[in-house]
Amino acid sequence: MGILNGKVALITGAGAGLGRAYAHIFAKEGAKVVVNDLGEDTAQKVVAEIKEAGGEASAFAGSVADHAAANAMVQHAVDTFGKLDIVVNNAGILRDRTLVKLSEEEWDIVLAVHLKGTYLVTKAAVLAMGSNGGRIINTSSLAGLKGNFGQANYGSAKAGIAGFTRVVALETQKAGITVNAIAPVAKTAMTKDISMVPESFEPEDIAPLVCWLASDDAAGVTGRIFGCHGSHYFEYVTELTPGVDLGEKRWTPRDVGARFKEITAKPSQAKPDATGEGSEEVKTLFQALPGTFKADKAGDWAATILFEVGPETYSLVASGGKATIQEGSAGQPTGKVTFNSAETLLEMASGKMAPEQAFMSGKVTTDNMGILMKFSKYFDLMEAASSLGVKTAQVPAGLNKDALGKKYRGSAEFVTGDQIVAYAKATDETNPQYFGQEDGDMIAPPVFPVRPLFKMLTEAISDPELNADLLRLVHGEQDMKFHRHLKPWDLATPRAEISKIESKESGDLVTITQRLFVDGKLTTEVESVIFVRATERKSSGAKAPAEPVAHEVIFSQSQTVAADQPLRYAKASLDMNPIHVDEGIAKSAGHPSVILHGLCTMAFAARALVDGPCDGDPQKLQRLRVRFSKPVLPGWTLTTSIWKESESAGIITYGLEVKNQDGVVVISNASAEVVPT
Repeated sequence: MGILNGKVALITGAGAGLGRAYAHIFAKEGAKVVVNDLGEDTAQKVVAEIKEAGGEASAFAGSVADHAAANAMVQHAVDTFGKLDIVVNNAGILRDRTLVKLSEEEWDIVLAVHLKGTYLVTKAAVLAMGSNGGRIINTSSLAGLKGNFGQANYGSAKAGIAGFTRVVALETQKAGITVNAIAPVAKTAMTKDISMVPESFEPEDIAPLVCWLASDDAAGVTGRIFGCHGSHYFEYVTELTPGVDLGEKRWTPRDVGARFKEITAKPSQAKPDATGEGSEEVKTLFQALPGTFKADKAGDWAATILFEVGPETYSLVASGGKATIQEGSAGQPTGKVTFNSAETLLEMASGKMAPEQAFMSGKVTTDNMGILMKFSKYFDLMEAASSLGVKTAQVPAGLNKDALGKKYRGSAEFVTGDQIVAYAKATDETNPQYFGQEDGDMIAPPVFPVRPLFKMLTEAISDPELNADLLRLVHGEQDMKFHRHLKPWDLATPRAEISKIESKESGDLVTITQRLFVDGKLTTEVESVIFVRATERKSSGAKAPAEPVAHEVIFSQSQTVAADQPLRYAKASLDMNPIHVDEGIAKSAGHPSVILHGLCTMAFAARALVDGPCDGDPQKLQRLRVRFSKPVLPGWTLTTSIWKESESAGIITYGLEVKNQDGVVVISNASAEVVPT
């Protein structure tokens, strides 16, 4: 069975060249093919070839640049084969001239066939596909993506198709329609006079990529552009330089000139080859590691750790109180540790980057967290670096107040119904408004925005410039304002800022302000207060416990924390911090087991507010502020108690707290603002 079995495909410009190659491989893989071309004879010839090979096909002659013909060829596919699953916009022409010799007619005809034709056929196809899903593959070009002399018209059309592809991919994602583009280089009738195209680059080299993009296997691939030069496949990506942000200061023309090199400077790739200076330093560093092995602490511990640093691999073998290192693999590893670059490893070894910063920022990854922790306990990277004469320096303690005001920008991403449902299930929600994906009134639970904001919060907290000790972090407080609750297919854009840094005897406080925008409008404001415990705490005497204040509770709700709740919430919120999902890590941090995310406990409180004072309507909840007082363990039963505090200007303020089954307060000093109608 072929990968396109049962599919119906329309391929434009399929009478020869690339289109013909696509038609043949599609039919071979089980698709029924509509072969479009300007000429009836050329289209019928390809249909005959397909039928002779045992496939199914039908011809349609007409110009993609003609509105009526574009609609008719789509309808022909539906009338002939009952549906339309795939469109390949391949039709094209050339009218190559330098700009000053290019006539208006030559400009218009090329843009009409390529860009307008792609628009007309795609629009008709999307309407025909409806909510059944589908695949659209457009044709861009090197000339449009990189530029090519003498092709201002063609390059403009192909650049337009690249932009068109990305935009339509966003618009059709909800319907399950993927939209991608290829930028092929192959020898065809259209390129036969272009000497730079090798004779060996044949249309049949390109066809497998297009066929795969048209298959069900490519369901998660959309809005992307792939190059295919003969048998060389790759992806075109947009690269941004880090640039320069002046913050509140406005640029002047002279500023631009003075800092132009900084604006355009590319980030260091930090990928040394096997003979590079970084590579030699890495090799020497690993060779020195066995000498730092703390055999007295390791006892009978035995492990084989595979380290990946760029293209290089090293195996560290510990057994019988001894440690050895060798290049390459040494059998089945107990665990693997991957550094994103040699630069990261060397910065850690020299003390310029704290290991926890490297891990939390994703620069160091592992498939076995326990192994990584044992390695850091039994081996000393900085000692290895010092023994080689590498200058080391301890990372300065405490938060860097120069990071105050630093801003972070995230890319826009869709909120999906599946994400909302997963989050609701992770917090044991039952409100039907969170589950009706077919219902246009579906909304997200109040605390759900922490998911699209998670990357921004993590980026700010793990920023080396802030210098937060990530092993001593405690999420202290969370304040969320809801201007509009999120819905499926909201295109949400996150922003964050380090808005406050305070120092206290017991540690430092950093406030990260996060904002979420949809269509340029602010939907959610969040302030996360993070406490960084001091390494040495000065005793200032025990504080007397606060006298309990009696409240007239108007609503309470209890909820038991399931054994798998931390893992479910970790996946739904994207916060896979090991302390929530790895029992070994949690115990090493002093907990009896994994602990529940504070934000999950906050979501429990939000549920009680919605079920009680909000009468089941999440949109009445305008604000929720909490202080996380104690870690929460699986198996606990949490009770949220709510009381009315005040009412002003149509807003009712409620107080609330969350206690466990033993009366221990886990959320305190909490308040909520509710609009009653």
